Amino acid sequence: MSEQKPDFISSLPLELLLYIISFLPFDSARLTPFVSTRFRSVWNQALLVAHTHNGSIESISRFIHNFDEHVPSKNTRKLELHLGKSTFVSTILAPNNVMHMSFFFSDGSKEEDSFCWRIETNDHIPRRVESRGFLVKTLCLDSVYSLTHEVVSSMVLDFSSLENLKICGCKGLTSLTIDSPTKLIHLSISGCPKLRCLDIRSSKLKTLHYQGFLPTIKIHEHFNLTNAVFDVRQGPRYCNNDLDIGPLLLIIKNSQSLTLCRWMFEELIKPSISSSWTSFKFYKLHELRWIDNSMKQEKTNSLISFLKLCPSVERIFITIDSNTYSSKEETSVDIDYGSNHARVPRNLELVKLEGSKSEEDKNRLILALQEIVNIDQPLLILSSFS
Repeated sequence: MSEQKPDFISSLPLELLLYIISFLPFDSARLTPFVSTRFRSVWNQALLVAHTHNGSIESISRFIHNFDEHVPSKNTRKLELHLGKSTFVSTILAPNNVMHMSFFFSDGSKEEDSFCWRIETNDHIPRRVESRGFLVKTLCLDSVYSLTHEVVSSMVLDFSSLENLKICGCKGLTSLTIDSPTKLIHLSISGCPKLRCLDIRSSKLKTLHYQGFLPTIKIHEHFNLTNAVFDVRQGPRYCNNDLDIGPLLLIIKNSQSLTLCRWMFEELIKPSISSSWTSFKFYKLHELRWIDNSMKQEKTNSLISFLKLCPSVERIFITIDSNTYSSKEETSVDIDYGSNHARVPRNLELVKLEGSKSEEDKNRLILALQEIVNIDQPLLILSSFS
């Protein structure tokens, strides 16, 4: 039986291992935790610069500015900054110009104060890109709260190359303004249950992902989304008629991919276009993700009515979630609006039903689709139980 060779690398002092890892490219270095249990802890320490007392959030700006991937002493990618006794912020500089910034609270019983937040980028005047420092193009902000949002905003002001912004878990956020006239392309917002008002000024925006209660959305400059997600199965957060659906319809009209809840179509979209039903269509829509709480006949009728506005749709994904909001007063939808022939989805190839365990729901959907799909048109219909 051959003797097992000693592991000289693992027996090296921690300081020397950290020095060796500092010379590795990030994509290679991040695989070191899979070498052994000890290397897992070594990797965590290789990432971390900890400030345990009296931290200052302005240190993050210096951390970003001083980053240099090619200098071992300056290529640390994680900073944990302790703010007082109950809060600390974790900042990670990831590959592909991605920055993650998360806030954590040790006092989970404390109620978060409500706050209004304005995020603005200085992209009016192009700035000289320096060879040093970390260039942030994607920023992920998690659990920003009332005492830190202003400092975060002042820091984001210097991210002149920001293209992708993700905001989640801001439980106290009630109003959000995004002002990035020429740079921002992708915007994602989720997990902000108190959000009532969303203002967007960004003429280049192509992707908008929103998940949660639907707030009042104000569009200050027109832009054409290619991918729009409104996963608002929790229902509305706006008051009565505060939401002007007109500008919102214009920015999603040319979307190629759209996620929508039935209630949003019935309560907001259909009433606003009923006077011009024959002319309004989602001509460029290829993929539809439809969210509903059941596949009863009247709700299937709503889906068919919407599909008549989508002559180019190719793929439909239907999610049934029994907890999805539904209007207190069910809205009746006349599926015979306009000319049926003009609204036939000519390119429909795939329909997938998820979340329903009923064969009856699938059969009802098939019968409904036969009204708008050509009989000689090949169509694949899948369900979560098939």
